[in-house]
Amino acid sequence: MDITDINKKKIIWSTDYFGNATPYYPIKIPSVSTVISETVPDPEIEEFIRKMGKEKAEQIMQAAMYRGTAMHTFIENFVKNYAKTKDVSESLSFTQTESVKQLLEQKIPEIKINEGRELFYKFYYSEYSNKYTDLIGCESPLWSPTLFYRGKADVIYKDNIYGLSVTDYKTGSDYVKKGSVKELKYKLQLGSYGNALDEMYKERNVKVNKASILCVSTKSDILQEIECVGAELEEYKEKFKTLCKEYHIKNKTEFLLQ
Repeated sequence: MDITDINKKKIIWSTDYFGNATPYYPIKIPSVSTVISETVPDPEIEEFIRKMGKEKAEQIMQAAMYRGTAMHTFIENFVKNYAKTKDVSESLSFTQTESVKQLLEQKIPEIKINEGRELFYKFYYSEYSNKYTDLIGCESPLWSPTLFYRGKADVIYKDNIYGLSVTDYKTGSDYVKKGSVKELKYKLQLGSYGNALDEMYKERNVKVNKASILCVSTKSDILQEIECVGAELEEYKEKFKTLCKEYHIKNKTEFLLQ
């Protein structure tokens, strides 16, 4: 970022600790997905776009995004209500009513709301539906004050075995294959969440011990959990740090890391 790139209209005047007038300028910070997509080649996606054509591929990905948004909304409303009430029936009724209202307000197509609801039911009838009773947050913002990236975690909670844990939900048409680019990207995402939460909870001397992605497939009623714990989580934390530095160098924002 060069000083000549600054848009003066974005400068916000406020006061500092001593009450002095001080100008503040917003810095564009990449999301976790942006860092990964710009640093990890994905021949599977490239082949999909080549085969389908850019316009058709974008339509398919948009439809998948609507479906994912619907499922996330149903799960989030259920998990939050269940953590508060410990009442399964009330929580199911709550998400069935409130989620549809919220999704219609977001102009999610009704057919995608129905698809998302069906995926939610797979979650509801799985072993994971009562896993997040000791809930810390849903859709929680994450950020790294040293590597300058940000994200949002679907669920942060205290696991009975691992303690502080984080989980994200994904939808898909099939299982994620071991050793695939998609699995690599998911584990890098988990590493990024681990890094951010470690920094955010540093003063409390608390570290993330488990990070996972819960995959709900349209083709199976069995959920797939991709998790990183222990040494593997530490490995992907370091791998994401390296990618994040590469991203900042590529985009001429490495001054943030100094």
